[in-house]
Amino acid sequence: MAKATFGKRIFAVALAGVLSVSFTACSGSGDGQAGDAKINIEPYSKMQFNTEKVQSGDIQSSLTLDLKPDGYSSKDYSIQQSDYKIEEVKVKEGDKVAKGDVMIQFQATEIKKTIEQYTEQKEQDLLLIDHYTRLAEIDSSVDYSGDISAAKEDMDVADTYIKEQNERMKDYQVIATKAGTVTYIDSDIQYGYVTAGQTLITVDSGSSDYVAETNDNYEFKEGEVYEADFQEATFSLKLIKCEKYKSKATGEEMQKVTFQPVSDMAGITEADTLKMVIEKPVVKNVIYVNKKAVFDGSDEKKYAYVVDEDGNRSAVEVTVGDTVDDKTIVKSGLKAGEQVVVN
Repeated sequence: MAKATFGKRIFAVALAGVLSVSFTACSGSGDGQAGDAKINIEPYSKMQFNTEKVQSGDIQSSLTLDLKPDGYSSKDYSIQQSDYKIEEVKVKEGDKVAKGDVMIQFQATEIKKTIEQYTEQKEQDLLLIDHYTRLAEIDSSVDYSGDISAAKEDMDVADTYIKEQNERMKDYQVIATKAGTVTYIDSDIQYGYVTAGQTLITVDSGSSDYVAETNDNYEFKEGEVYEADFQEATFSLKLIKCEKYKSKATGEEMQKVTFQPVSDMAGITEADTLKMVIEKPVVKNVIYVNKKAVFDGSDEKKYAYVVDEDGNRSAVEVTVGDTVDDKTIVKSGLKAGEQVVVN
């Protein structure tokens, strides 16, 4: 019994000490400042969600494509010499050029003079060959073969010199390296002088076909004719190829379509982009939501968050169909008029 009494006394002393500390903390140190300490608790407010209403009805949509020439490229032409003087500009903006066409000729007096000299010599040699040939026909007893042979050798020499000078002349010419359309000419050219490194002419190139890419699953039909616009003009183009592939960058299923012009494309350059708008078939009498309202669950099912009148959110499983222009068709799980969370 003595041990039990001693244990009770210890417990009583400990309890008194705890109560004493508690009262001291509550009453403060007696300086009158303890009563000012307060704990601020923000009033409760519900979480706000971005919501949209589940819609019902028909979905009318379209697909817009930007068509560019297949293999489009643009090349700027310049020279590194600043002492060249322009002799002739052979093209203007909008002109079509072929590979090898001379677009600008600079003055090269000595080279030109040498070419003219050997060209004239060739003409004289041709006259001599013709002359000796006629003489031989008149009098076969006289042998003119040596004279004819000498004239032909002179022509060969002249041809060699002309080729050499023509190669040198290329240093004094701006020559198209690829077929295309002249889309720019430096306005300073009109004064006859150029600046080293400055773009003199720009030529845009590309094939006559037009291409576009899209991640839309629209079913293109090869052989069908579509219309595309550029500014106020409308052109007809036939679909000649549709290639499907997966984007390495995004993993999306993509389509590359190639069109061949049916209309005359006069006035269109390789730099111009045509706009094609294709009206898709109307999807009738469906329930649909913003595609951002549907998310994937960990169980590989589709879900949407429905928000009730009190602002409470609950997840519901949904079955979806195609997505048309950011609108996902809902086959089950949602009703028109419900509010859903949009991420």
